[in-house]
Amino acid sequence: MRQERPELEELIAVARGEAPADTLLRGGEVFDVVTGARIAGDVAIFQGIIAGIGADYEAHEIVDVSGLTLVPGFVDTHLHVESSLVTPFEFDRCVGPRGVTTAICDPHEIANVIGIAGLQYFLDASERLLMDLRVNLSSCVPSTEMETAGARIEAEDLAPLKSHPQVSGLAEVMNYPGVVHRDAGIMAKLKLFEGQHIDGHAPLLSGLDLNAYVSAGVRTEHEATSAEEAREKLQKGLRRPSPAPSPGKVWRSASPAARATSRRLKPSPPPFVRMEARPMPSASMRATRRR
Repeated sequence: MRQERPELEELIAVARGEAPADTLLRGGEVFDVVTGARIAGDVAIFQGIIAGIGADYEAHEIVDVSGLTLVPGFVDTHLHVESSLVTPFEFDRCVGPRGVTTAICDPHEIANVIGIAGLQYFLDASERLLMDLRVNLSSCVPSTEMETAGARIEAEDLAPLKSHPQVSGLAEVMNYPGVVHRDAGIMAKLKLFEGQHIDGHAPLLSGLDLNAYVSAGVRTEHEATSAEEAREKLQKGLRRPSPAPSPGKVWRSASPAARATSRRLKPSPPPFVRMEARPMPSASMRATRRR
C-alpha cells in the first residue's frame, strides 16, 4: 500500500525543524546498519515519510520508545509469494511482525496457471496490505515453448498493467536463449520495459552470450552457480538481489566473489531515510528490546 508523497517544500521544512512532524518516535536509538553506530534522538515522521533522525523535533503525536532500538525494515528483493502456499494477505500477516516491510515479487507461478488474472489479483492485493508489496510483471509465461502452461502472456497483455503504481518492472527473464537469439515475443517485452527495471535469470550464461543478455537491459541476476560465474556477472554490470538458488553448496562457492566485491563497494546511504512509514510496530522501523 503506497502513500502519496508530501510536497517537497513541506517535507524539507519538517526535516529542518521549522514545522512539526506528524509523529515522533522519542527515547530510543536508531541502529545504523551501514556504520554500526547507535544514533540517539528523535525520529520524525511526516505524511508517511521519515523526515529526520538524530535531532530534537516537535510533532502532533509523540510515541515513547524508550529502551528500544529502531532498525530499518527488511526488504525482500526477490520472491514468489505463491510458493509459500498462502495469499498475499496471509503472507503480509506472517512476515510483517517479523520486520519485513517491503517485498518485490514475481507472481509467475500463478500467472502460469491463470494468466493475466493472476497478475491482476496480486496488484489488487498490493493496494490493501500493510506491507509494501511491489510486483514485477512476469516475462515468461510459459517459461519455454516446451512447457504446457495454463496461459500465455504477451507484451500487449502486460502493457495495460505497466503503469500500476505497485509495478516495479519486468520479472526475471528466464528465456535467455530467446534474448540471445532475438525471439520476437521476448524482444517485444524488453522493448516495452526499456529503461525500467528488468530482472534476469540466466544460469551458466557467460562470454559473448552474457554480453548480449546484459545489453538487452537486464539489471539483476541471481542464478550464479560458482564464484567465477558470479564474478563475471558482477563485472559486466549485473547486480545480484539474492543469494544463489541453493544457499548451501552454491553460495559457499560463490561467497569469495561476493566478499571481494563487497569490500570494494562504497556504502549506500542509510536505507531508512527514504523508507515509507508503516502502521506496524513503529512505522517502517521495527523496535526490538536492547539485549
